Amino acid sequence: MITRRKVMKAIASGGAAAAASGALAAPGADSGVLLGSVSRETSDGKTRYGKCLVPLPVRKMGEMSMFAAGADLLNGFPCNIIYAFGLEAGPLGLSREPHVHDHDEVVYFIGSDPRDIGDLGAEVNFKIGEKGREEDHVFSVPTAVVIPRGVWHCPMETLKFRKPFLCMAVSLTGKYEYHYSEPKP
Repeated sequence: MITRRKVMKAIASGGAAAAASGALAAPGADSGVLLGSVSRETSDGKTRYGKCLVPLPVRKMGEMSMFAAGADLLNGFPCNIIYAFGLEAGPLGLSREPHVHDHDEVVYFIGSDPRDIGDLGAEVNFKIGEKGREEDHVFSVPTAVVIPRGVWHCPMETLKFRKPFLCMAVSLTGKYEYHYSEPKP
């Protein structure tokens, strides 16, 4: 049985192609996670497959540029990606308070040197847990942080910085949603 959790774990461990091919090869209720709502329309009116290429909405935010794409942009593909870079020491990303999702998420931290993506180039603190009870998780090597739905997480902070690194969040959901309200005791 292919579950969203198994797919997220496979993606986090670098087995995205194997996870996706396993899901696609197994028709039935379980495969709907990846196949359910993807548009089968490929023509953009000009070519047979023009709709398969989706320009990404890159936004400039101060010194950084980033993009976010979900099912609304990706022809119904039930996945959401946020792609940005860490460029300096200090707060990382837009989430300055703990938040929670109704979907699983994996956040990748990868070196940006194409000759050595194994050199993260920074030391990062990723907080996991509700506000006041969060744990600090500090790492300086490429890392995937797998966050099950319902687990409070963030903020993230770059503690030491040598060079830019990639920070990418992936969720198998058509719409990225989060809640900042305080958790109930």
